Amino acid sequence: MTTWFDELPEVITRADFGALVGRPPRSIELLAYRGLVADPAFRNRNKLVWNEEAATGWFRSLHNHAVIVPANEQAMQDLAAHNAYICPLDSKHVALARPRMLVMYQRGGSGTVFGVDAVETFNQEIDGTRSPNPQTGRILRDGKPLEGDPFPGQWTVFHLREAGTIGRITPAIQQGRYLRVDDVLDAMTSDHLAVPTLDEAFPSRK
Repeated sequence: MTTWFDELPEVITRADFGALVGRPPRSIELLAYRGLVADPAFRNRNKLVWNEEAATGWFRSLHNHAVIVPANEQAMQDLAAHNAYICPLDSKHVALARPRMLVMYQRGGSGTVFGVDAVETFNQEIDGTRSPNPQTGRILRDGKPLEGDPFPGQWTVFHLREAGTIGRITPAIQQGRYLRVDDVLDAMTSDHLAVPTLDEAFPSRK
Protein backbone atom coordinates (compact mmCIF):
# COMPACT_ATOMS: atom_id res chain seq x y z
CA MET A 1 0.00 0.00 0.00
CA THR A 2 1.41 3.38 -1.06
CA THR A 3 1.16 6.24 1.45
CA TRP A 4 1.66 9.98 1.00
CA PHE A 5 5.05 9.56 2.63
CA ASP A 6 6.21 7.18 -0.12
CA GLU A 7 5.43 9.83 -2.73
CA LEU A 8 7.68 12.51 -1.22
CA PRO A 9 10.83 13.28 -3.25
CA GLU A 10 14.15 11.84 -2.12
CA VAL A 11 16.35 14.48 -0.51
CA ILE A 12 20.09 14.72 0.11
CA THR A 13 22.06 16.72 2.65
CA ARG A 14 25.13 18.78 1.85
CA ALA A 15 27.25 15.86 3.12
CA ASP A 16 25.44 13.48 0.74
CA PHE A 17 25.80 15.92 -2.16
CA GLY A 18 29.47 16.55 -1.41
CA ALA A 19 30.21 12.82 -1.31
CA LEU A 20 28.39 12.37 -4.62
CA VAL A 21 30.53 14.95 -6.44
CA GLY A 22 33.80 14.51 -4.54
CA ARG A 23 33.75 17.82 -2.70
CA PRO A 24 33.67 18.81 0.99
CA PRO A 25 30.13 19.57 2.20
CA ARG A 26 30.92 23.25 2.77
CA SER A 27 32.33 23.57 -0.76
CA ILE A 28 29.16 22.29 -2.43
CA GLU A 29 27.11 24.59 -0.23
CA LEU A 30 29.16 27.61 -1.34
CA LEU A 31 28.70 26.65 -5.00
CA ALA A 32 24.95 26.51 -4.41
CA TYR A 33 24.94 29.97 -2.84
CA ARG A 34 26.61 31.26 -6.03
CA GLY A 35 24.17 29.48 -8.35
CA LEU A 36 26.86 27.13 -9.70
CA VAL A 37 25.05 23.90 -8.80
CA ALA A 38 21.35 23.14 -8.35
CA ASP A 39 19.31 25.34 -6.05
CA PRO A 40 18.56 23.72 -2.67
CA ALA A 41 15.03 22.76 -1.75
CA PHE A 42 15.14 24.00 1.86
CA ARG A 43 17.24 24.34 5.00
CA ASN A 44 17.40 21.96 7.92
CA ARG A 45 19.17 23.20 11.06
CA ASN A 46 20.66 25.97 8.94
CA LYS A 47 22.18 23.52 6.44
CA LEU A 48 21.07 23.17 2.84
CA VAL A 49 19.05 20.18 1.63
CA TRP A 50 18.41 19.28 -2.02
CA ASN A 51 15.83 17.35 -3.95
CA GLU A 52 18.05 14.50 -5.15
CA GLU A 53 16.58 14.36 -8.65
CA ALA A 54 17.01 18.11 -9.18
CA ALA A 55 20.54 18.09 -7.73
CA THR A 56 21.79 15.31 -10.00
CA GLY A 57 19.74 16.43 -12.99
CA TRP A 58 21.42 19.85 -12.98
CA PHE A 59 24.61 18.26 -14.34
CA ARG A 60 22.83 16.95 -17.44
CA SER A 61 22.39 20.43 -18.95
CA LEU A 62 24.62 23.33 -19.95
CA HIS A 63 24.11 26.47 -17.86
CA ASN A 64 24.57 30.18 -18.30
CA HIS A 65 28.14 30.49 -17.11
CA ALA A 66 31.59 30.19 -18.64
CA VAL A 67 35.00 29.00 -17.45
CA ILE A 68 38.55 30.06 -18.20
CA VAL A 69 41.43 27.56 -18.06
CA PRO A 70 45.18 27.77 -18.75
CA ALA A 71 46.26 26.43 -22.14
CA ASN A 72 49.08 24.21 -20.89
CA GLU A 73 50.84 21.67 -23.10
CA GLN A 74 48.43 18.83 -22.28
CA ALA A 75 45.39 21.03 -22.91
CA MET A 76 46.72 22.06 -26.32
CA GLN A 77 47.42 18.44 -27.26
CA ASP A 78 43.88 17.43 -26.30
CA LEU A 79 42.44 20.33 -28.24
CA ALA A 80 44.40 19.47 -31.38
CA ALA A 81 43.63 15.76 -31.23
CA HIS A 82 40.09 15.69 -29.86
CA ASN A 83 38.60 19.22 -29.87
CA ALA A 84 38.19 18.78 -26.14
CA TYR A 85 39.36 20.03 -22.77
CA ILE A 86 39.85 17.26 -20.20
CA CYS A 87 40.26 17.70 -16.47
CA PRO A 88 40.27 15.33 -13.49
CA LEU A 89 37.37 15.53 -11.07
CA ASP A 90 39.75 16.14 -8.18
CA SER A 91 41.17 19.32 -9.79
CA LYS A 92 38.47 21.13 -7.74
CA HIS A 93 38.34 24.10 -10.14
CA VAL A 94 35.98 23.57 -13.07
CA ALA A 95 35.32 19.81 -13.23
CA LEU A 96 31.76 20.31 -11.91
CA ALA A 97 30.99 23.14 -14.35
CA ARG A 98 28.49 22.75 -17.16
CA PRO A 99 29.35 25.97 -19.02
CA ARG A 100 28.10 27.30 -22.33
CA MET A 101 31.53 28.79 -23.11
CA LEU A 102 35.17 28.00 -22.30
CA VAL A 103 38.14 30.35 -22.67
CA MET A 104 41.70 29.03 -22.99
CA TYR A 105 44.24 31.47 -21.64
CA GLN A 106 47.42 31.48 -23.71
CA ARG A 107 50.82 32.27 -22.28
CA GLY A 108 51.47 35.92 -23.06
CA GLY A 109 47.97 37.06 -22.23
CA SER A 110 45.72 36.27 -25.18
CA GLY A 111 42.95 33.68 -25.32
CA THR A 112 40.78 31.52 -27.53
CA VAL A 113 37.04 31.29 -26.94
CA PHE A 114 35.06 28.09 -27.47
CA GLY A 115 31.44 27.15 -27.36
CA VAL A 116 30.80 24.00 -25.34
CA ASP A 117 28.78 21.45 -27.29
CA ALA A 118 28.59 18.79 -24.60
CA VAL A 119 30.17 17.53 -21.39
CA GLU A 120 30.93 13.87 -20.70
CA THR A 121 31.94 12.34 -17.38
CA PHE A 122 33.89 9.15 -16.83
CA ASN A 123 33.92 7.02 -13.66
CA GLN A 124 31.90 9.58 -11.71
CA GLU A 125 28.67 9.40 -9.74
CA ILE A 126 27.25 12.34 -11.70
CA ASP A 127 26.33 12.58 -15.37
CA GLY A 128 27.48 14.85 -18.11
CA THR A 129 25.15 16.47 -20.61
CA ARG A 130 25.31 13.33 -22.74
CA SER A 131 26.19 9.69 -22.23
CA PRO A 132 29.90 8.80 -22.39
CA ASN A 133 31.04 8.07 -25.93
CA PRO A 134 33.23 4.94 -26.28
CA GLN A 135 35.53 6.88 -28.61
CA THR A 136 36.07 9.54 -25.93
CA GLY A 137 36.68 6.79 -23.39
CA ARG A 138 39.64 5.55 -25.43
CA ILE A 139 41.54 8.84 -25.00
CA LEU A 140 44.72 8.13 -23.04
CA ARG A 141 45.90 9.81 -19.85
CA ASP A 142 49.27 8.69 -18.47
CA GLY A 143 49.05 5.73 -20.85
CA LYS A 144 45.62 4.67 -19.55
CA PRO A 145 42.24 5.13 -21.28
CA LEU A 146 39.70 7.40 -19.62
CA GLU A 147 37.35 4.43 -19.39
CA GLY A 148 37.97 0.72 -19.04
CA ASP A 149 41.21 0.74 -17.05
CA PRO A 150 41.22 -1.53 -13.94
CA PHE A 151 42.13 1.50 -11.81
CA PRO A 152 40.40 4.34 -13.63
CA GLY A 153 40.62 8.04 -12.86
CA GLN A 154 37.60 10.30 -12.72
CA TRP A 155 37.40 12.69 -15.67
CA THR A 156 35.29 15.53 -17.05
CA VAL A 157 35.51 16.13 -20.81
CA PHE A 158 34.32 19.37 -22.42
CA HIS A 159 33.68 19.06 -26.18
CA LEU A 160 34.51 22.35 -27.88
CA ARG A 161 34.06 24.37 -31.06
CA GLU A 162 36.09 27.51 -31.63
CA ALA A 163 34.09 30.74 -31.46
CA GLY A 164 36.68 33.53 -31.49
CA THR A 165 39.68 35.10 -29.80
CA ILE A 166 40.48 37.71 -27.16
CA GLY A 167 43.67 39.73 -27.60
CA ARG A 168 44.36 40.55 -23.95
CA ILE A 169 43.34 38.78 -20.74
CA THR A 170 44.28 40.09 -17.30
CA PRO A 171 45.40 38.94 -14.82
CA ALA A 172 47.36 35.82 -15.80
CA ILE A 173 45.41 32.59 -15.25
CA GLN A 174 47.09 29.75 -13.36
CA GLN A 175 44.04 27.55 -12.71
CA GLY A 176 40.46 27.18 -13.89
CA ARG A 177 37.92 29.84 -12.87
CA TYR A 178 34.25 30.59 -13.48
CA LEU A 179 33.20 33.54 -15.63
CA ARG A 180 29.98 35.23 -16.67
CA VAL A 181 29.00 34.56 -20.28
CA ASP A 182 28.31 38.27 -20.83
CA ASP A 183 31.88 39.13 -19.77
CA VAL A 184 33.24 36.75 -22.42
CA LEU A 185 30.95 38.10 -25.14
CA ASP A 186 31.88 41.69 -24.27
CA ALA A 187 35.58 40.77 -24.33
CA MET A 188 35.25 39.29 -27.81
CA THR A 189 34.10 42.75 -28.95
CA SER A 190 36.51 44.89 -26.91
CA ASP A 191 39.44 42.42 -27.28
CA HIS A 192 40.13 42.61 -23.52
CA LEU A 193 38.91 40.37 -20.73
CA ALA A 194 39.46 41.59 -17.17
CA VAL A 195 38.86 38.35 -15.27
CA PRO A 196 36.67 39.07 -12.23
CA THR A 197 37.04 37.39 -8.88
CA LEU A 198 34.52 34.69 -8.07
CA ASP A 199 32.83 37.07 -5.62
CA GLU A 200 32.47 39.67 -8.37
CA ALA A 201 31.22 37.25 -11.02
CA PHE A 202 28.95 35.11 -8.81
CA PRO A 203 28.29 36.82 -5.49
CA SER A 204 26.91 34.66 -2.73
CA ARG A 205 23.11 34.73 -2.42
CA LYS A 206 23.24 33.60 1.20
